Amino acid sequence: MSNPAECTDEQLMISLCEGEDTALEPLVKRYQNDVFRFCLHYLGDLETAREITQETFLRVYTARERFDPERLFRPWMLCIARNMCLNVIKRSKLVPMESLEGMESASTAATPAWYPATEHPLEGVLADERRRTLLHLVNSLPEDARELLMMRYFEQMSAREIAEVLETTEGAVRTRTHRALNQLRERCTGKLDGLI
Repeated sequence: MSNPAECTDEQLMISLCEGEDTALEPLVKRYQNDVFRFCLHYLGDLETAREITQETFLRVYTARERFDPERLFRPWMLCIARNMCLNVIKRSKLVPMESLEGMESASTAATPAWYPATEHPLEGVLADERRRTLLHLVNSLPEDARELLMMRYFEQMSAREIAEVLETTEGAVRTRTHRALNQLRERCTGKLDGLI
């Protein structure tokens, strides 16, 4: 294996399949934070998210022979993580998805990219109120809509990646995302109407 830092994820997986166990380490370094954040969205518990993150990489290792090098690694790995999170939820009867407000306060991640930074204090207060309102409205959506919006806008995944994680088609992902955004728009309109 050449320099692991220069290898693609898929090349590292091929090396892992060929018996080069050291190829797993660069994948863990690249994706441990992404997988943790992804699991935290589902589980809402820091410790459980850490455990499932570790277990995800163990599953990547044990399932390495089933990896298709024609597929992208990241969605394949996130599909494993999602399935493990859903299993934990079923076993423990947890609330299916952590509220985005709870996840945001639990996470040490920076402010989401869609939340604009402002200079003026009043603008900051107004932006903070808009953000809280938006998160509240997203949390009021059905679980499947929240899941899609989390993957698309918080994880910034493409329709193709989401389709691979959810084991569906890109067209279905686009349709469901469009529907989720329409639901969110309706709730935003209703919320604004209620404030007038």
